[in-house]
Amino acid sequence: MNTAKSLVLKLVKVSTTFLFSLSILSFSAATQANDVERLVMSLCEAAKADDRSGMRKKLKTARLRLRNIYSGINCGPEGSLLRVATSSGSLDAATFIATKIGKENLSAAESDGKNILQYAQDLVSAGDASKQAFVDLYTSKM
Repeated sequence: MNTAKSLVLKLVKVSTTFLFSLSILSFSAATQANDVERLVMSLCEAAKADDRSGMRKKLKTARLRLRNIYSGINCGPEGSLLRVATSSGSLDAATFIATKIGKENLSAAESDGKNILQYAQDLVSAGDASKQAFVDLYTSKM
C-alpha cells in the first residue's frame, strides 16, 4: 500500500511540474507575440515619421536584422514598411529600409502583384512628382 501511495504522489508531483512548465511556456509565447506586434507597430510608425534612428534603435534593442523579418512585416492596409515610407514621403526611412532588406525583398511582389519600384512608378505616373526620389532610390538599390 505504501508503494502505491508513493507512486501516486510521484505522479502528482510530476504532472504538477509539467503543467506549471507548460503554463510558463504558453505565457512566454503570448508575451513574445505581443512584443513582436509592438515592434512591428513601432517600425511602421517610425517609417511614417521618417525616423531612421528610431527604427535602428528598435531593431538593435530587439536584436533583430530587418532583412530577416521584413517579409513578415505588414503595416495594415498600407502594406509593407517601404510602401508606408514611400506614401508618407519618408525618404530617410526608405533609404534605411532599402539598404537593409536586400535585393530579394526589394524585388518581391506584394499582395497587388507589384514590387516597390513599380508601386513608386505608379505614384509618379499618377501625378505625384515628389515620389520620383523614391523611384531613383529603388532603381539604384535593385
